[in-house]
Amino acid sequence: MAAAPVLVEWDTFTLEKFYRDPLGPLGEELIGRLGEVVLEGAKRRALHKTGRMEEAMYSVLGEDELGLYADIISPVQNPQSGFPYAIMHEARKIRDRRPHRSLVPALRDIRNILTE
Repeated sequence: MAAAPVLVEWDTFTLEKFYRDPLGPLGEELIGRLGEVVLEGAKRRALHKTGRMEEAMYSVLGEDELGLYADIISPVQNPQSGFPYAIMHEARKIRDRRPHRSLVPALRDIRNILTE
């Protein structure tokens, strides 16, 4: 039995919007994946005294006048002062005089995506 002929119709406008529009679905997917790479790197580098900061970290996609971006957020605060842990750990000096950065070095992980 012969197979029925298949007709494929391209919607050129939709296809070009998909792979050329930085705000389209492909752009969202790429920025989302980059955000996940940075998030995983930040979690891996976070201090593990209680593990709360690492567990609470998450990524959110957003858009501004420059385009899409991914926010990496850690909402954990010091129970006594209410001060955000992330600010203390990303600063140049904290109480013990050594920075424990996790997010800033995690941004460098983006460079390794194509080499893995």
